[in-house]
Amino acid sequence: MENNKILQILTQEEYYSPKNGGAIATWVKEFSDELTEYETTVCAPYSDSPFKVSNLKQIKTQFAKKLRKFFGGKIEHHLKYNTYVILAGLFARRKKYKIIHVHNRPNYIPIIKRLNPQAKVMLHMHNDHVLDANEKQINDLHTYCDKIISVSGYIEGEILKKGVKHNLDFKDKCAVLLNGSNPKHFKRTKPAKNKQILFVGRLDETKGIKQLVEAVLLVKKKINNVKLIVAGSAGFGKMADSPFVASLKEITKNDKENFDFLGYVNHEEIPNLFKEVALYCIPSIWNDPCPLSVIEGMASGVPMIVGNKGGIPEEVADTALKIDCEDVTKLSETIIYALENETEMKLLADKAHHRFTNNFTWKHVTENYINIINNL
Repeated sequence: MENNKILQILTQEEYYSPKNGGAIATWVKEFSDELTEYETTVCAPYSDSPFKVSNLKQIKTQFAKKLRKFFGGKIEHHLKYNTYVILAGLFARRKKYKIIHVHNRPNYIPIIKRLNPQAKVMLHMHNDHVLDANEKQINDLHTYCDKIISVSGYIEGEILKKGVKHNLDFKDKCAVLLNGSNPKHFKRTKPAKNKQILFVGRLDETKGIKQLVEAVLLVKKKINNVKLIVAGSAGFGKMADSPFVASLKEITKNDKENFDFLGYVNHEEIPNLFKEVALYCIPSIWNDPCPLSVIEGMASGVPMIVGNKGGIPEEVADTALKIDCEDVTKLSETIIYALENETEMKLLADKAHHRFTNNFTWKHVTENYINIINNL
């Protein structure tokens, strides 16, 4: 397109920060660094520890919080959920952006488009909560959104089905953009000669961490030196334990030599964890759309066990052991198999790394992205 400026808008909950940002912030940072053909600006809520970049517009909404307390009622609700996106939309209008890339918030689209009717407005769905949209919301999305980018074919397929239910055809508006990882950051390593397993991710029920902990307790009965390293917390940058995390530590309190809860780990430190383990497990029990953690495991060359839900099978293809991780007994048996068959698991890890190199670097992501915006 003639205009080479792109504005990316994060959600009002997602800080653009290495300290308290999440997976989408990581995606945007890595992607923006690679997308040199375009001038990219990132719009995000204010953080006192943002990425040290020049292309950041931080939106401050403190004044709105004070007004919310004063007004109450419907005005309070409106200010809580719309102040940030309105300010982001006004910034886009003032700077005359022609391409606006909204991350993960379908409800932002009508506001952004009305404020910027001249722009091509894209929605990038990193998960599937758009499927909860009501009839008005899905109609607004069809009316105001120029392109819906999904992180997997699974998400795209569900959006198309959602449209059909409301007599709307989203086919021409949809595109798939699989996630990526940085080969300079996540470098290939040799699986460690030990019985250590790594989990990286947010500690909540959907990620399957409880099932993994319970499975390792079963594995311990056969492989007594097995150890699970858990890198993650209840939320972005939060070290305080949620009741769920506390419950995990409670059921492992008598087996502390087999479990190491690291808490929140900065993204730049994660590659070092892969060097310490023989196996990496992403036991998602929900339809995980296209987790970055899977691609980072592929890049690192460590054998993997993954949940067979959502977009994960699209990522790994035949390069990992895919199972229903809700079945704790099956998960424990698969872990034992993986730890006792190093040669076979290394072959899978080699295939995974090759698949990553040929499909999932940020170079691949940006090339696919440029094809999408060229067809807007």
